[in-house]
Parts: sequence; C-alpha cells; structure tokens
Amino acid sequence: MIVRFQLGEYVPYLLSRAGVSIANTFSRELERFGITLPMWRVMSALLDEDEQRLGDLSRLTAIELSTLSRVTASMDRLGLVGRRRSGEDARAVLITLSKEGRRIAEAVVPRALHWESAAVAGMSEDEVRTLKALLQRLYGNVEGRDPVVR
Repeated sequence: MIVRFQLGEYVPYLLSRAGVSIANTFSRELERFGITLPMWRVMSALLDEDEQRLGDLSRLTAIELSTLSRVTASMDRLGLVGRRRSGEDARAVLITLSKEGRRIAEAVVPRALHWESAAVAGMSEDEVRTLKALLQRLYGNVEGRDPVVR
C-alpha cells in the first residue's frame, strides 16, 4: 500500500509555518523594545495577572520551566520583572512586572494587536473566533501527550 502524504496539507506543518512566520516578523518588532519573544510572552501574561508563580507562568506561556527560569532571571537583571520566593511555599517563585516592564509591555500591545490583525486579514469575526477556539482545542488535544507512534 502506498501512503500519500502532502506536507502542504499537514496540520502541524501549516501551524508551524504560520507560527514561525508571525514569530519571526514580530520578533524583529520586539527588538526595537529591547526584548525577545519569550520575554514578551512573560510580560503579556503578567499584564493579565500582576503576579504569577513560575510554574503557572510556564504552562500559560508554553515555555519549559528551566528555560523560563533563565528568561525571567534575565528579565530581572534588566529591571523588567521582580522575582521573589512565596511566603506560603518557599519552593515557589513569584514573578511580577516592574514599572518599566509594564511600560514596555503596554507599548508593545498595539504592535501585537497589529500583527494579529495582519495574520487574520480577510477573515470575518466569526472565522477568527472559530480559529481561536480550534487552536485552543488542538493545543488541548496534544498538550502533555507522549510522542508515541502506533
């Protein structure tokens, strides 16, 4: 039996291709603000909730915990976030945006929204809502699954 496979119709490839293109373009925009894409993810997540545990931030930003620890340590040195141990759980590290971090994050938001609009150009509001719901479902379907081939 011959298996037919077209890369251009393969969902993981299409997601990666779109994501890489958007990330590369947006990363160049972020350079003007002196931050990286992982830093932006942290900052944007902290705009929603002022203080978050490192573990929760890792899940929210989809950045591996050890990588996120290095990113937030770098951000702390740059004065973009504060890091402190939780009073309730000494193992937990709490991350907060500094005033400078909040200023930069709020300045980036309009640029982020611009690139989102560019990415969904030509789609109706219903299509964008559907796309977001499908992407969230897709992520939920594969998050935490072991890569087992059957």
